[in-house]
Amino acid sequence: MPDNIDSAFVAMYFPTLAEMTYLNNASTGIPPSITIRAMKEYLDGIAHANDDFERIMEILRTARGSLSKLLGGTDAQYGLVPSTSEGINAFAHGVQYPQGSNIVICDLEFPANYVPWQNAARIYGAELRVVKSQGGAVPIESFKERIDDNTRVVAVSQVQFASGFRTQLKELARVVHDSGGYLFADIIQAAGCISIDLEKEEVDFAAAQAAKWLLGPVGAGFVYVRKSVIDEIRPRFLGWFGVENMDDFSYSEKAPLATASKFEVGSAAILSYVGMNESLKVLLKLPASARERAALDNAAYLRKRLSEIGIGYYEFGPKNNSAIVSCAPRDVDKLQAMLLKSKIHCSVRNGRLRVSPHFYNTHEEIDRLVKCLR
Repeated sequence: MPDNIDSAFVAMYFPTLAEMTYLNNASTGIPPSITIRAMKEYLDGIAHANDDFERIMEILRTARGSLSKLLGGTDAQYGLVPSTSEGINAFAHGVQYPQGSNIVICDLEFPANYVPWQNAARIYGAELRVVKSQGGAVPIESFKERIDDNTRVVAVSQVQFASGFRTQLKELARVVHDSGGYLFADIIQAAGCISIDLEKEEVDFAAAQAAKWLLGPVGAGFVYVRKSVIDEIRPRFLGWFGVENMDDFSYSEKAPLATASKFEVGSAAILSYVGMNESLKVLLKLPASARERAALDNAAYLRKRLSEIGIGYYEFGPKNNSAIVSCAPRDVDKLQAMLLKSKIHCSVRNGRLRVSPHFYNTHEEIDRLVKCLR
């Protein structure tokens, strides 16, 4: 285990890691024990009618506040939505597209971050420009070639789900803003692992959910909106959670909130946010730099070991590497089945083995995987 992470801390909050070698955090993170306990206690409280509206509101306020501590900005810049896809669609349909507009994406994206843009381009008559990747990477220079003064949105994942390529968001944001466009970032493969301050990165809109590196349950999604653009992005769908005076149930003309909560259409999956809040508590016990350093150290150690046994992998350099390592052993599907029998959890993406260690993993676990790869 990297020396900046206490093994006792990991054993206390993640006891099931002792039963397996879990290197699949890009798919689903392992929730802390307190997350599971809090969700069970919440359900037990519901069964005994121990719940009220103010408690629900406090759970949601806590979620927004914890997200701002973890990812930058203020709680007013976070809205709670069911999924990353829901958040992306909120932005895609909240932007105005003048005639001649274009949207720029790349061909590395997970479907959650290209299907909504394909749909928005069709509905609003915008041109969809797809930047071609090479060797699992799309440098900012490649985006520059497709961005012009008619570019309305550039949408990119901070870390690409399959290859692990990491985009330097601030550099891309300045290119996009110089052309008058918005930068959207899918941060699901970065939040909780990579140290992020979305405000400093100058991202206009971001979305993610809790079930990967944030170590929470499915259903706890969120959006972030840059202060300067909150008023410019108009929700296509508006519900009772996203308006002023939401607790006034009498009929009246309702106005959208002036915060990112205007993207909260209806009642949230409270159970999921109960869990996410506990997961965020655990993450916030560790400095962001310590979590990132530990995860990246595990990934770097894996790359070193892969070099020793002659297995190829994507190498993007210090600025663009992440904690996701995409490598190319032979017979990858058979290998994946064998690994699962040995209780070693990885994934296969795009015909390659994807290994994604978090801060709670160890060099010994990497060695166990490499022994199976020989």
